[in-house]
Amino acid sequence: MAVQTGEGTIEIIYGSTSIPAGPQTLSGYLARPDAEGEWPTVLLFGPEPVPPSSVKNICRVFARHGIAAIAPDLTENHDTNALIASRVAAFVADPAGAWANAQFGYGVLAFGAGLHDAARLARNDGRVTVVASVSSTLEDTVVEDLAVAQIPVLWVGSRSDESVDTDASLAERDALPQTTFVVHADAEQGFWDDGSDGFDEDTSEDTIDRLIAFFAAELPPKV
Repeated sequence: MAVQTGEGTIEIIYGSTSIPAGPQTLSGYLARPDAEGEWPTVLLFGPEPVPPSSVKNICRVFARHGIAAIAPDLTENHDTNALIASRVAAFVADPAGAWANAQFGYGVLAFGAGLHDAARLARNDGRVTVVASVSSTLEDTVVEDLAVAQIPVLWVGSRSDESVDTDASLAERDALPQTTFVVHADAEQGFWDDGSDGFDEDTSEDTIDRLIAFFAAELPPKV
């Protein structure tokens, strides 16, 4: 891992990482503050099984704002992903760990279809304190999982994003009373992804600012 400065005020270490999971070793991407202490922690679930560069960049931005971020490699099978997610959660929540305070609670951030895996983890692990999603449709199974979890949720989308059913998602407000909805008017699909044709710098920056503020307010503080 290397050291990087930039946005935010904290130097970080970041790069591909190995995640011990019993007899198995999982892979992923980790960015965290390069300083002593146990930091608020977020697990990221991207729109693709392997974290793309855009998700890795967001991990680094989070870390520079004092939030450790880990994005595990997943698969296209949600049942397999549920097992991977639980093992990654156990790793970051291990009290013997040196950099995460996830044993006191951690957050989950999902992009696109990654919300299926994030919502299931929130349902099954009481240590999940908050969930945020970007460009994700609130489908029936996701709504059911989040309703069981009964934790604060931040939903960010855009009416011009053709990959998301915004109206169907907003219709779930009564089912998810602890959810805050942020709806952009004209940001296209991929507005948050700096590698996408639809990338919108202003909307992306606004989204990242909202996510950082949300997690900073809801997660256990650094110890």
